[in-house]
Amino acid sequence: MPDTFAHRLASLQSRAWLPPALLLLALSSLFLFDGSRGHFRGIGGIHDQLSAKNMAIVENLSIDHHFLTFVRRIPEADGKPTYDLYSRFPIGSYALIKLAIL
Repeated sequence: MPDTFAHRLASLQSRAWLPPALLLLALSSLFLFDGSRGHFRGIGGIHDQLSAKNMAIVENLSIDHHFLTFVRRIPEADGKPTYDLYSRFPIGSYALIKLAIL
């Protein structure tokens, strides 16, 4: 069985369709299973609420707040703030998004 460069090149070229096919499959699955369609349709759906809350948590995530995951800080009359906490996911995912934004 000859193992030449031409044989290897022909083997690679015969599978050249695989990366574009996988990319097409990934893009079509994003389109088909997109959360903005179906029962999530319209402004104010659960998908929009979760996205807004997650971005608020990422925005508020800092060392000044001891990396507390909160959506908003409400000032009280006595000067101490009350935090609207929301911790659906571990802090690591929020930290990665914060690093990507910075």
